[in-house]
Amino acid sequence: MDIFKLSHKNPRIYLIGNQKVFVCNEDTEELLNFYGDLFERLKTEVKHNGVPSRYIGYQSPVNKAKYLHFLGLEVDKIEQIPRNMIAWELNQNTKTVWQMQGGQKIILLKEKICWQWFDQAATDLKTWTGEFTVGAATPFWISANAYQRRENDASSDDIELIDYDSSWPSQFEALASWLKDLIGPGMACRVEHYGSTAIVGMPAKPIIDILVEIPSFKAAKRCVIPLFNNRTWEYWWYADHMIFVKRKELMGQRTCHVHMAPKGHEVWNALAFRDYLGSHPKEALRYAAVKRELAAKYRKDRERYTKGKTEFVKEITAKALNGRTP
Repeated sequence: MDIFKLSHKNPRIYLIGNQKVFVCNEDTEELLNFYGDLFERLKTEVKHNGVPSRYIGYQSPVNKAKYLHFLGLEVDKIEQIPRNMIAWELNQNTKTVWQMQGGQKIILLKEKICWQWFDQAATDLKTWTGEFTVGAATPFWISANAYQRRENDASSDDIELIDYDSSWPSQFEALASWLKDLIGPGMACRVEHYGSTAIVGMPAKPIIDILVEIPSFKAAKRCVIPLFNNRTWEYWWYADHMIFVKRKELMGQRTCHVHMAPKGHEVWNALAFRDYLGSHPKEALRYAAVKRELAAKYRKDRERYTKGKTEFVKEITAKALNGRTP
């Protein structure tokens, strides 16, 4: 059964999930717990007919320091809403928020929206994605668009480091060429290989990290999110830039991460980090030791593995940008 009963004239998206406001850059642990707990509840408590299921997230600024985070599972219709969850209905003009009270659905909020862009996937899934504003000023941008099975193999996302593979640079070249052909040179202004697979001799997860310079987030989201809206690609707004995760198959092993940001964005400092470790073997050995220690400690927790590297990455990046040597 097709769970996305949408018409071109009046498409609707139904989501069951939850939302919470977080202080930017201060509530990291609480944020990880929010998403981790919610993912588990959505998998077990929300009924739907979809194979695969789709998770959709939105974020929106509350003020200069706080952001609303929402994550939901797309369903064919809103019936039962689990305890302490809410439901969103997005249609052509309105966002409606529902909750169960006393066994009945009630409307918590109903507000007019204006879609900034709204597009259908160019696949057999025929699902919709888009970003909107409430009123004339408050933006809601997509923070997640990912397909999953209920019975997924959790080991596909385990942290497993392997020794440096000399084929990684050629793998990057092939992926970069394919990517530039797909989205066009006007969107892929610059493409770089970065991360541990770009550092000769560095142990790494066998996932090629690609960094793409885009003209703007507005242009790239409108173009690329619908293009990659399918079973083997996931989209995440993470660390204030766009990340696309490619898998061999639905919920299978990751093969590459495509990061996108405009010129001058902080994520481009990762190239200084890459080049510094490539020319300072002692620091590279120290980083390898940090990675192995964290991989052993957080084998099944990718987010905390990444978080654990933060201080080392900041230290080396500062040295690289300041032109200092150890």
